[in-house]
Amino acid sequence: MTPKLVHDGDTGPLPPRERGTRERLLLSACELFLANGYEGTSVAVIAQRAEAFPNQVTHHFGGKEALFVEATSRMVLRTAKQAELRTRQSPTPEAHARGLISYLLGPGSGVIMLFAEAMLMSRRRDALSRIIRDTIEELRIAGEAAMVDTLMRTGWRLRTTPDMVSRGFWSAILGLALEKAALGAEFDYTSAEAAALMMINLDGHLADRTER
Repeated sequence: MTPKLVHDGDTGPLPPRERGTRERLLLSACELFLANGYEGTSVAVIAQRAEAFPNQVTHHFGGKEALFVEATSRMVLRTAKQAELRTRQSPTPEAHARGLISYLLGPGSGVIMLFAEAMLMSRRRDALSRIIRDTIEELRIAGEAAMVDTLMRTGWRLRTTPDMVSRGFWSAILGLALEKAALGAEFDYTSAEAAALMMINLDGHLADRTER
């Protein structure tokens, strides 16, 4: 597995000039890709924002595509963590599932759709594909850990393993992100509702602790 892409405590409050060039480029790319998308963001602008030179993107990442894949991988892991934190106090399994999905396909959807775009882009290069695979595995592992924590805190019970819930959840979310990216305003949120139902008691994944 490649090194983890998220290091929330590593860059801390350091001013831009005191961060390494690679980290500055990655931070700038995260901001600009999220604001303007892949096509709307140039290597030159990323480098300028990072107080670096365009050829340093090639030196540190191999090119714009690789930088995009790394940047979106970092962003999606952080967005997933934010979704978990926002739903930590959910009163019921249903509220928890709906809260996760509504955040990831609502306020967090820009990042999720960018990562879905990076998934498609990675098909062309094995090195990028490995980054995507490792990121998805991190999402699943973090989701499993969050589910175990939730079960311990709440007393909710599962009818399957936390690993299976996490795998099913992220497969659904990433598929919906691709659908939303392709359809835009025509995206049917009934699909998101179906994903929520998959996660709650109605289809047998989560069982409330009051169930007998």
